[in-house]
Amino acid sequence: MLSFFAGLFQYQHQYRSLNIPGLLLLAALASPSHAVVYQAENYTNFFDTTAGNSGGAFRNDNVDIEATTDSGGGYNIGWIEPNEWLVYGGLSIPTSGSYTIRMRVASPAGATAAVDLNGGSIILGDFNIPATGGYQNWTTVSRTVNINAGTYNLGVFAKSNGWNFNWIEVVANGGGGNTTGLLTVYEHCNYGGWFRGFNTGSFVGNVMDAMGAGNDKISSVKGAAGYEAVLFDNWDYSGASVVVSGDNACLSNFNDRTSSIIVRPISTGNSGFAAVVSEAQFNQMFPGRNGFYTYAGLVAASKTYPAFAGTGDLAAKKREAAAALANFSHETGGLVHVTEIAQGEYCGDWDNNPSTCPCAPGKRYYGRGPIQLSWNGNYCAAGAALGLDLRANPDLVAQNATVAWQTALWFWMTQAGAGYRPAHDSMVGNFGFGETIRTINGSLECNGGNPAQVQSRINEYQRFLNILGTNAGPGNLGC
Repeated sequence: MLSFFAGLFQYQHQYRSLNIPGLLLLAALASPSHAVVYQAENYTNFFDTTAGNSGGAFRNDNVDIEATTDSGGGYNIGWIEPNEWLVYGGLSIPTSGSYTIRMRVASPAGATAAVDLNGGSIILGDFNIPATGGYQNWTTVSRTVNINAGTYNLGVFAKSNGWNFNWIEVVANGGGGNTTGLLTVYEHCNYGGWFRGFNTGSFVGNVMDAMGAGNDKISSVKGAAGYEAVLFDNWDYSGASVVVSGDNACLSNFNDRTSSIIVRPISTGNSGFAAVVSEAQFNQMFPGRNGFYTYAGLVAASKTYPAFAGTGDLAAKKREAAAALANFSHETGGLVHVTEIAQGEYCGDWDNNPSTCPCAPGKRYYGRGPIQLSWNGNYCAAGAALGLDLRANPDLVAQNATVAWQTALWFWMTQAGAGYRPAHDSMVGNFGFGETIRTINGSLECNGGNPAQVQSRINEYQRFLNILGTNAGPGNLGC
């Protein structure tokens, strides 16, 4: 698989730009500390000595990627051979000074890696990887370096084989102690123990760890006026969440649970979907929902499609929101099921052209998320629309709440399915709720196909309309 100065000239000649849909270069700039974290699988360029992805996960090139058992889950690079390298673009260093580079690695017998900048023009040194006892027994190795301000390509180079690689981060030294920010988190209730400050931005678990606010260790918070924070149960902004503003001396049911954070200004008034359906109304609709389906994730996903519940007068907006949520509820048993029970392969030709969207080795395209997205073609199409490689990583729909909601809204807003038009068009065009059922399931339910299922959807729609304080409006309820 891996990385860098395998002869600097060879590396420089082989360097080229890769345009990969769904590539997330996870870089968080946080004041007063600066941390940049790259997951190993999110490289922008590579040199690998063996053909094919031996792990069969996440991407479809020659780098060997597998699911990891390391804390936080996700993926790691494996099957690493000498002279292989990876490049991570867009490393922004705002201030010249001292930085710590940390690598998450595993090795049965020990190994050596090297890190550099800009194709080996700036050498940051070797990392001696100790024997950890296995390829999934993880440790963190680090070294302190001086880096001048600028933007760089960060390189990881394999000087030996026999090791796995999960992530690499660059952390500014001198700012990792007790500091305050727009949001200040504390180790203990009543603002005791260590504390760390965050300004606006999104902070994934590894970034929080780099800032000294590690996983599941926050018990109280102080927030500046005009700002709020979304605290998430999982490291990647998924799972259960809670929104906090101002000071909270003890997080009660969320004590020692926070693994990722979003800090943002408080809106002077809700807009978009949040202005149509409040969190309290959402909770009333889905009292027994799976914690994976977060309101915050839905609000975030709705920003991808601002016309969703954003077209027409307030009554029209409420009808569309109720219609979509009623169908999502029906597909998931009240937002209970994240994945389909019968998890088949769901792999077939797409547009009568099997080469357009080939199924990734070992991947199954069964239903996931609020709309139970199914079949490889839909994963490819949704991924292309959202900038995500869902063909290679369909499991992301069941791992990230925002992505799950985005796939549901992608179908709702853009796909005619088994009907005459997208469900959104049926609602804003006053064709009626029944046409949204036709789009989703066609003759399997409509035209007498399964009247009981149609009625079940109608019942849920009417219940949600009552919660939102409006009526069904024009058009047929059934199909």
